[in-house]
Amino acid sequence: MGVFFLLICLSSFAFAGEDQLLDTGRIQPIFQDGKYINPFPIDSSKIQQRSRSIFRFLFRPKAENSKPATLLPTKYADVNNALPKEQNGLYVTWLGHSSLIVQIDGVRILIDPVFENEVSPVPLLRSVRRFQKDAPVSADELPFIDAVFISHDHYDHLNAKTIIELASKVGYFLVPIGVGAYLKMWGVSSEKIQEYTWWQEGKLQGKSGQTLRFACTPARHRSGRSLYGGNTSLWASWVLIGHTHRLFYSGDTGNGVYFKQIGHRFGPFDVTLIENGQYNVRWSHNHLFPEDGIQAHLDLRGKYMIPVHWGSFDLSPHNWREPIERATSAAKEQGVNLLTPQIGETVKFLR
Repeated sequence: MGVFFLLICLSSFAFAGEDQLLDTGRIQPIFQDGKYINPFPIDSSKIQQRSRSIFRFLFRPKAENSKPATLLPTKYADVNNALPKEQNGLYVTWLGHSSLIVQIDGVRILIDPVFENEVSPVPLLRSVRRFQKDAPVSADELPFIDAVFISHDHYDHLNAKTIIELASKVGYFLVPIGVGAYLKMWGVSSEKIQEYTWWQEGKLQGKSGQTLRFACTPARHRSGRSLYGGNTSLWASWVLIGHTHRLFYSGDTGNGVYFKQIGHRFGPFDVTLIENGQYNVRWSHNHLFPEDGIQAHLDLRGKYMIPVHWGSFDLSPHNWREPIERATSAAKEQGVNLLTPQIGETVKFLR
């Protein structure tokens, strides 16, 4: 694997700032009776609505325009642009939905890689196929990757076949607590798997010799890969800090005070990657509406924002174009620098 090391250390952050909200302490996950409990109040009626939503998702007709009438064109990712030889700069390549290639100051990263075209847990009942013919890159086309970051275990973020194909060319898999069990089951060596809880930090030295600092940070979501049970593994957002650049990835999440806490502790960020799709009033505690994502970016103290979690899969009743239209409008109103790269396109940030 080359010369790598992974240094794990627990953080002891103290929130001090003008905003009293930041002094309330770090939000911690709650583990009880073998399950993680979201430490945010949830209206009990929302839980009932979610149960009805699952039924609608599986058995009722899809909403009008919830996906494109025809397959969308694909811009195949140029791996040489996405992962250049330079050891400076931040390069972000959106692969559709929440899958990304990131090179940050010489360290090569994949975030929630899903290269398959189907992400439904029950494809015989409800097909969830990619809007494009194929993903803009395959595992075979990628060079050695220093680390894969996973936000949680849902099928549109954690794909078994993709992980199996990547296993031999990845240095480490960095995941929330409990997610490593899936990777081990799929044949990934336990030596490559590191699990984290919220506010835990680590350092990774890449093959280039450059060092990346990262932190597992809170999110408001849930976990599970079946219709029943779930929440036996944790969900998270991630902070990546190179020697020059800083990036935040939200994973799947609802609103929370932690955006300001993360921004206060780790910001400002050169770019935030914020979920922007698959929302619905019935699960508003688990996903951000586009306007919420814009506000989260501001709370995080981000310079540029790239909306993700849209444009590839039909997982919610909204029109497939609605997320980006609403995000664009809200960004203009709030003065946010919103970047909307084509799937497969690389965006380069330099200082």
